[in-house]
Amino acid sequence: MRARACIKCREYVIIHPNNPLNQETIKLFEGKHRTHTLITLDLEEVRGQYTNFQKKESSEEEESD
Repeated sequence: MRARACIKCREYVIIHPNNPLNQETIKLFEGKHRTHTLITLDLEEVRGQYTNFQKKESSEEEESD
């Protein structure tokens, strides 16, 4: 299994190529980290070193602004 990872923030998102919900999560991840260095690698390479990216609910995003 593959993952997209941000080297600066040490976060990753798992890639599920045929899952439209996952594609949206990947777009959010890439948008949040658009000015950072992103890499694609095997999931086993990031586990334990990086944290899993969690999509915030809309109410959480509004509170953080």
